[in-house]
Amino acid sequence: MKPDNRYVPFLDGFRGYAILLVIIGHLYRDLIRVSLLGVTLFFFVSGFLITKLLIVEYRKRNTILLKEFYLRRVFRLYPALLFFLLVTCVFILLSGQSILFPDIMSGLFYFTNYYLVYFKPVLQSADYPLVSEILWSLSVEEHFYLFFPVLFLMLFSDSNDKLLSVLGVLLMLFLFSRCVEFFRSSNLSEVRKIIYYTTHNRGDSILYGCVSALLIYRYNARFYIRYLNSKWLFILSFLLLVLIEIVPSQLFQNTFKYSLQGIAFSIIVPSFLFGNSEKGVRKWLEGNAIVFIGKLSYSLYLFHWIAIKIIAFYVPQKGLFANLLIVVFSLGLALISYYGVERPFLSLRRKFGSHAK
Repeated sequence: MKPDNRYVPFLDGFRGYAILLVIIGHLYRDLIRVSLLGVTLFFFVSGFLITKLLIVEYRKRNTILLKEFYLRRVFRLYPALLFFLLVTCVFILLSGQSILFPDIMSGLFYFTNYYLVYFKPVLQSADYPLVSEILWSLSVEEHFYLFFPVLFLMLFSDSNDKLLSVLGVLLMLFLFSRCVEFFRSSNLSEVRKIIYYTTHNRGDSILYGCVSALLIYRYNARFYIRYLNSKWLFILSFLLLVLIEIVPSQLFQNTFKYSLQGIAFSIIVPSFLFGNSEKGVRKWLEGNAIVFIGKLSYSLYLFHWIAIKIIAFYVPQKGLFANLLIVVFSLGLALISYYGVERPFLSLRRKFGSHAK
């Protein structure tokens, strides 16, 4: 298959389901594992899409314009992020609390995952909306966006396998890092946080998407495309995601789990490129509602968190009514962000090479 810049609706469909999993897990803490799975799905889709677009640009220009790439990321991410931080700071002040400025700064400069793990911020109350608790995954993605285009520019070629070989080594190194981290400390709670939040332990969840895109758009790998055309392998990959969650071993849950999730998503997500998935499944992924939720996913990811904190502060009783308020408030803030803050910057993104609609 040849890569192109055409809009792919099912990728937004996957984003839509990913954000729904995240919100459900945050509303019902007993289901927090589905939230964690949603984040991993976000990571995979990001790696897959950005690699495809980089291949397109490289073949068009025979290089990657790094300045334009980084400016596109700035105009994509910062408008909504700044609006989110503004809303958060206003709520903190109105609730009579003091702003924890290191937390805000970690959000502005994308090091919230390391701030959360190693600086261990002390909260004034349980209601404090610590931004690093939700922005950690954006930090992982931004660290990836900072380094991967450079690595791509240095190693990508249609005449050798250097980039794929390096990514294969990196996938093993990420797994090795998690194993070392797990055995290094006896404090299981602390180890879980370090492994789950830090870029050097979770970055492979994005790289699996990169490898998948390379196999399809650079290599047209017949063995891989044959797997993607297998209906039974598609079903088994879904079952694998379920079975992964019920394995009781803490070693497995903190190390091999993320690698196996990456492998499962490497079958599930790109299989829709070849049109062999069940038509009913495609409808669930490409329906107008779920695709629109996918378009809102970045704003929803940000603002559902502050909505949870605001509603919890003013409506102490948890339950269905409070959760409905959270959903409505999250959607309202996300729509304001999407149409009032993000969309106005679309023309600037296009000026620097974006094909977003």
